[in-house]
Amino acid sequence: MKFRHLLTGTILTISILAATAVTAFAAVSKGRFETVDSNVISGWAYNSDSPDHALNVLITITNKNTGEEVFSRRMSAGEYREDLYKDNKGNGCHGFTIDIDWDAYPEGVYLVEGAVGDRSFSNPRTYANGNSQTGTSAPGSQALIPLGVFKTTAYCPCRACSEGWGRHTCTGAIATAGHTIAVDPRVIPYGSKVMINGVVYTAEDRGGAVKGNHIDIFFNTHAETRQHGTQNAEVYLVQS
Repeated sequence: MKFRHLLTGTILTISILAATAVTAFAAVSKGRFETVDSNVISGWAYNSDSPDHALNVLITITNKNTGEEVFSRRMSAGEYREDLYKDNKGNGCHGFTIDIDWDAYPEGVYLVEGAVGDRSFSNPRTYANGNSQTGTSAPGSQALIPLGVFKTTAYCPCRACSEGWGRHTCTGAIATAGHTIAVDPRVIPYGSKVMINGVVYTAEDRGGAVKGNHIDIFFNTHAETRQHGTQNAEVYLVQS
């Protein structure tokens, strides 16, 4: 009888572990934008566990100046893309395209976001919409040059973040929230102005752990740095 109970318990444990393993290794649905310009928004969504299944995506556009959501559409990412097929993404039918008329919206900076299921796209995009301007121009006739997706973290004047430097930076500038960022100067030279999620920052500092496509954004308090955490964002070089 004890052996029977032991055998039953062992089988039950193995079943639970197997189910847990299946859940742990289940593929995650992924989505990315390819193009956000004056005419279209395009991208793809894919899950390797369902390589020939078209996923539904939610695309939203928010006015960064007012916080108003001006566009929301749920659609199937089922367009055939040869590049996706060649990239071994199932049958290649995982793309989507939305025709967009930016003239219908007021001037300003807009955040374009996507989600597949409960997972956000890895590269939210920023679009600067202005009178007689294209997607590569910012208000005030400033050109926006895409630099790609960067990892963004945060730091503040506390000793843990600044290692005793406080608001002093390696360039001599005094760090200011909403203005100062730390960069890898081999990627973004000091003095460069870049736009991240609609905010224009100046590269004035660097950190020991800031290397490659990584930007550290200065905040006033440590609570704000914790709230920001680690995010991925599209970064644009701003040129007058």
